[in-house]
Amino acid sequence: MNARFDYKTGFLAIPEATTAAQGAKAPYVDHGAKLISPGIYYSKEHAELEWNKMWTKVWCWVGVTQDLKKVGDYFRMEVGRESFIIVRSAPDKIQAFYNICPHRGNWLVYDDYGSIAKGDSFYCNFHGWRFNIDGSLKLIKDEELFRKETIADLKELKEVRCEVWNSLVFINMDPRAQPLEEYLDVVPEHLKYSPFDKMRVYSEIMGDVEANWKVGIEAFIEFYHSDDTHPQVLPISATLKTQYDLYKNGMSRMIIPQGRNGDRSDNPDEVSDGLKGFVSFFGGNPDEFKNLKGQEYQEAYAATLMKWAERNGYTDMFSKMNHSQLTDDWNYHLFPTITLNVFAWGVLIQSWTPHSSGDPEKHVYRAMTLHLPLKDQNQHVMDPMSYAVSAAKGWDGTGPRPQRLIPQKLEDWGTVLSQDMYRVPKVHRGVRSQAYDGHRLCESESRLRHYLAEIDKYLAS
Repeated sequence: MNARFDYKTGFLAIPEATTAAQGAKAPYVDHGAKLISPGIYYSKEHAELEWNKMWTKVWCWVGVTQDLKKVGDYFRMEVGRESFIIVRSAPDKIQAFYNICPHRGNWLVYDDYGSIAKGDSFYCNFHGWRFNIDGSLKLIKDEELFRKETIADLKELKEVRCEVWNSLVFINMDPRAQPLEEYLDVVPEHLKYSPFDKMRVYSEIMGDVEANWKVGIEAFIEFYHSDDTHPQVLPISATLKTQYDLYKNGMSRMIIPQGRNGDRSDNPDEVSDGLKGFVSFFGGNPDEFKNLKGQEYQEAYAATLMKWAERNGYTDMFSKMNHSQLTDDWNYHLFPTITLNVFAWGVLIQSWTPHSSGDPEKHVYRAMTLHLPLKDQNQHVMDPMSYAVSAAKGWDGTGPRPQRLIPQKLEDWGTVLSQDMYRVPKVHRGVRSQAYDGHRLCESESRLRHYLAEIDKYLAS
């Protein structure tokens, strides 16, 4: 295989695709072959440069509009050392503010999610100041105690840029930043047939990880590690012949073919129990597809998903997708904070941000699952966070929003994520070793070079 591999062409997940939105391979971007210096993963000086020159300039994902259904709904999110309030301040307006009372710096909001009743306000529980949900000043307690020149300039909370794409909410601390959809480059066009607003939050988890944020994200923007870290995906995924695409502004994609015999199989014609299980889970009958071989089994999966869509009211949505969008894992990196594992029926959003302590050897990892509500009362949810059958049957997305899970032990991350979480801190410690010379990256790790090159552009500015 190695002798025939052309690194500039790579593997094609959809050879017949004619546009990138359909899945065509993007032109090769050559970031060279030098070793990646290990110091960027633990140097405090480098982390400080990243914060001042990159994190305060880029669009950072903070949440979803599904958590801001009515006026007054809000959530709190931290990005590194900063905390933000994101609130629906009007029926057609979402705003974001620094979660800071301008009096003495107390947080105005402590909880992750909440709602301000009509006529009420954000309340500082330290000295009683209040601010309306549009950020304007409502009350300074005992205002007569303040000399006028102390508070003369105070009219509102400090606001940050806040924009929405496909129900995903982003903020940017730089008022001069380019518009969000322009920043996302090709991604909105690629995912125009994947309306996340039709989905609802199914699960969420967030916790501290003992590793630099870059070590964390790098485990999720390549599939080279899958055979050895996630053996359960071998029978159902093309772990070798994954397609990698690089775009502007640090954006990238990998397309992981699924629903057919894995490309590591000794018998490519075999139809594994895993493939049959996929079809069965979504309501299909494997006996109807006995004529298909392992490499052809995506036909069975695609046909089953179309019938699933019909039963659950998504025929119009699914019929606009090509074969690969129906069956495969389209994984996007929206530089620098998140990845999207996009499936026809749901999406896994993952984020990696610097730790609030400023310690470059820690980061905050967050994962959220969105899933299409089900009309079929006999259908279970396939939660891409665990990539396993959920106990939820006939879940219609109307119940209470699931609480954010703060993991207390490795097993809390679930089957798939725990396999990565077990390794990531050890990788960080290895990178920290005096014996380590730097990353030696293959072409299946091209997305690593790509996002690191984008960081370098910010640091050089």
